[in-house]
Amino acid sequence: MGELFSKEVLIIFVFAATLGVLGSSSNPGMLQLPLAFAAAEGNQGWEVLDIVTPTLDGVEWLEEGVHSEAPSWISDGGWHEAHSRQILVRSGNYIFATFSESFNWTAVNARLGKEGFTYSSFDDFESHLHNDPNWWLGYSWGISGDWLGISLNRTRVVISCDPVTSAIFVEISCQINNIPGYFVDAAVSPREIGIAGEKLPKPLFAGFDLTAIYLGDLEILQLYEDYGPDYRHYKIHFKAPANLLSRSKETYSLSLGISPHCIGQIHDIFRSINISMPSDSEVITTSPSNISTHSDNIAMFGLSKGDRYPQSIHVTSGPPQKDLTEILLENVGRWATEPEIWVAIGTAIAAFYAIFHGRKMWGRQKTYYRLYKSMVNLYDHYSSDFQRFSREIENLSKSVSKYFIEGKINDDQFDKLLTRRDDLIDRAKRQFGRD
Repeated sequence: MGELFSKEVLIIFVFAATLGVLGSSSNPGMLQLPLAFAAAEGNQGWEVLDIVTPTLDGVEWLEEGVHSEAPSWISDGGWHEAHSRQILVRSGNYIFATFSESFNWTAVNARLGKEGFTYSSFDDFESHLHNDPNWWLGYSWGISGDWLGISLNRTRVVISCDPVTSAIFVEISCQINNIPGYFVDAAVSPREIGIAGEKLPKPLFAGFDLTAIYLGDLEILQLYEDYGPDYRHYKIHFKAPANLLSRSKETYSLSLGISPHCIGQIHDIFRSINISMPSDSEVITTSPSNISTHSDNIAMFGLSKGDRYPQSIHVTSGPPQKDLTEILLENVGRWATEPEIWVAIGTAIAAFYAIFHGRKMWGRQKTYYRLYKSMVNLYDHYSSDFQRFSREIENLSKSVSKYFIEGKINDDQFDKLLTRRDDLIDRAKRQFGRD
């Protein structure tokens, strides 16, 4: 189990990719897989969605990740499920955390015995857990209670055992007081899962250099983790002061750097990042362009398993481009008092339709000449094979009719093409002595 976090204070190497809004549940132990990840089932590896909303003085980051396979410590029959809920309480300047899990007592006790922890009964284990819950947090979740300032007088332990199934339920609620240490903790060395001795995958906060996000002054932090027999799932939502977005006159620029040790490295998860630029702007450019697209004020980046980290991600946006209809509507109120606008707009309309009409005429002319040349080429290439010529000219005739119906050639061009077609067919018949 352990944390999915890879954290540092103020200087965090993060590759966040994000969830939707973190909804609450009447039963926090129950996982509700989002519709956005319904297709993830059956796929190998993590699938992560980021939604990043920057402002000139901060950022709100939402991330959700899902994996359609259980971790090894569940698939091997030891644990049944595990959940964590971690929420920042700003008024008290601490993180309230709850860790709950269910496991097979016989299997886990045997594993504990191999690692030097001997319990003759469940009662012995329960007594140890009540006396030293930080030990279990470190063993099961990879959390250092002393480092994070978790005190016993602020910790609640609930434990029960089902004698029929040998299933044990453990829930530990505590306060994490060392918030800077909370972010620094896993960045020093990769955290390992005590119960399985394996390193955690870290889709969360892995790759971006978010030096400009001041996580020591968090306004919001929510992290949910869920593990079950056929899934791994997490949600994170944070809001903090940041200098990611800048403005010059009417243009906004956003830059997200990649940490030096990740640039060019293989990206081993499926990740989609949506960046919402200010609502009064429209995305102009995105970089890298080969992994991005955009619509209105949203820039979208996608990284697939096996892709390499780019050097950085950039987005610029500016005033939305207005079409002719918007210009007319915006100025309609001024017409009555400023008649000269009539002339300006009338000229613009005339120029617009002249250009549009000219382009349309030129497009039709090119299409006409292309079709005309194709007919002649068919005759030249298949002059010795009348049957082949007949088939090809019939297919081309269908295309001519299609272009005419779609308005890509006009009536006169259509008539000329048909005339030319009939002339070539007659010539072919005469050449082959056909009636």
